[in-house]
Amino acid sequence: MKHPSSSRPTLLALALLLAPAAQALEPTASSTAQTDLVALHPCAIVGEKNKDKIPDYQAACATEIARGDVQLVPSEQVRAFLDKEPRKSCAQTKKPSECLGRLATATQASRAVLITVNPGQLTRVSGLVVNPGGEVVDQKSIQIRSRGQPQEELLRTALTRLREQLNLVPLKITPLVEPTPPPLVAAPPPAQGPTQGTAEASGPKPSVPPEALAMTQEARRTGRTWKTPAAYASAGAGVVALGLAGFFAISSNSDMARSNEFYKDNSYPTLNQLPEIVSLREKASNKRTAAGVSAGVGAVLVGAGAYLWLNDRPATPAPGVAALSVGPQGVSVLGFLP
Repeated sequence: MKHPSSSRPTLLALALLLAPAAQALEPTASSTAQTDLVALHPCAIVGEKNKDKIPDYQAACATEIARGDVQLVPSEQVRAFLDKEPRKSCAQTKKPSECLGRLATATQASRAVLITVNPGQLTRVSGLVVNPGGEVVDQKSIQIRSRGQPQEELLRTALTRLREQLNLVPLKITPLVEPTPPPLVAAPPPAQGPTQGTAEASGPKPSVPPEALAMTQEARRTGRTWKTPAAYASAGAGVVALGLAGFFAISSNSDMARSNEFYKDNSYPTLNQLPEIVSLREKASNKRTAAGVSAGVGAVLVGAGAYLWLNDRPATPAPGVAALSVGPQGVSVLGFLP
């Protein structure tokens, strides 16, 4: 039974509204990870002669792009912006990147994305990612030739591959907070001569904690302060983070290789195998993100450890000073040791 063409826009609007909810059900690399909003332009369908299929393609495109770690701007805000544009679309302008930059600025999104779909025996999908300044952040294209599978399945597979390769969300690294150094309590200088007796008569000496006194004596003996152990701890944590980055990278490559086995020998997976392929590739994408974050944090920790260690090296003692004096009654030498 063929639905009336007037009901297609309602279906597209419903898919755009449900896309953020579908994204919330997908597993992420970390439950506390935060991602920036993405303004998804309505997918542009080209080369399709049957106008009744265009809303279905747009709904499938919006649903597929919203999967994974992507949080979309509500579709009402995107439509409100496009209604003010002369052509009601950024895809039909001479400079789509400038229009998408204005869309990102108007919706306070970190990225604006335009997906172009050309269905057929050779299905092509392309993505354009632009930041609020109108600069192109990423641009990729995927094409898949049909081997007898339905057009909807072919389109879904192409959109999945495109979403995994597009740089939709900027990577963020939590800044490293340097630990606050513990306070050092210096031992009071010993009094000499009559001053010592006066100090003892005036009152009791202030008590110094044994731990602080031992720390001060150790710092005087070795020339090192709290920065040296902090440097060792920071460098050790950095090495662990780099090891985790390597683990995530190897595991991500393993998951991607497993998903590619379904396409081995020019074969094509069945409809029942597509959820497993999507799951493997989403895991690979999440692990690549975790590997990048771990590598960045590890590099920062190792660099901070090296800086603290170099900054805590003992200073070279100043050379001594000597003076020679010659007089009528003899020669004298005056020296000051360092």
